Amino acid sequence: MAVGAGDRTVVLVHGYSDHGGTWQKVIPTLAERYRVLAVDLPGFGRSSGYWREPLIDGYVEALADLVADEPEPVSVIGNSLGSVTALAFASQRPDLVANVVLSDMPGVTGIPRTWTRGTQLRLDRITRLLTAPLPDRYLQQMMGAVYAGLALRHPLRADAAVRAGYSEHYATRQQVSNLLAIGTVVIREIADLPIPRMLDELTVPALLLWGENDLLTPAKAARRVTVTADRAVAVIPSCGHCPQLDCPSEFLAEVLPFLAR
Repeated sequence: MAVGAGDRTVVLVHGYSDHGGTWQKVIPTLAERYRVLAVDLPGFGRSSGYWREPLIDGYVEALADLVADEPEPVSVIGNSLGSVTALAFASQRPDLVANVVLSDMPGVTGIPRTWTRGTQLRLDRITRLLTAPLPDRYLQQMMGAVYAGLALRHPLRADAAVRAGYSEHYATRQQVSNLLAIGTVVIREIADLPIPRMLDELTVPALLLWGENDLLTPAKAARRVTVTADRAVAVIPSCGHCPQLDCPSEFLAEVLPFLAR
């Protein structure tokens, strides 16, 4: 998706299991100021049919290809896995990146326990559904409900359109099985990345932010980040793992001044 016509370009990178539509509540405002590119990472959304390992290196290559013809370095805004991707991209290709926004990024204090325990309980439930004699539409509805419950402090803010936009990519058992397979790879690769060191060595300005009530990447990780002239930290009150959907106005209130610096 490409919208807006500003002189500068902002690239939006979604998280695990998500898709470019996760930015729908903030794209209109961003597009008033910038040219906005919202991607579907390989393995997700419209790109779900193809992915390869190593995942994150492949994502970095995809972003580099996407912005190769941009006249100026771009701003990259990531959420969750998208933040890890944005950090890796800025670390490997600082010549292509002006600044990064890293929203609810895992790995600052290691892999969050909820990724390997609490989330696994929900994934186990989904796995059982894969073998149950239920219509695929029931599984699809379940995926939308799980997404809203995990990603948002206020699940009702994921309205029918948001849930449908997410769950349409999980309309079959095979699509959900592929998601679980990618999840195993994602956790392993993030665990192998030296994310605190990558942050310390980052040469482009960065804004790190968390939702105060993030269940997947707890906001206490913000205390581990050293604030510098080029590294800002913010925690959005009463907000979950996907601030762009849960608290879009508050998200933009942090992001827009940073991008305008």
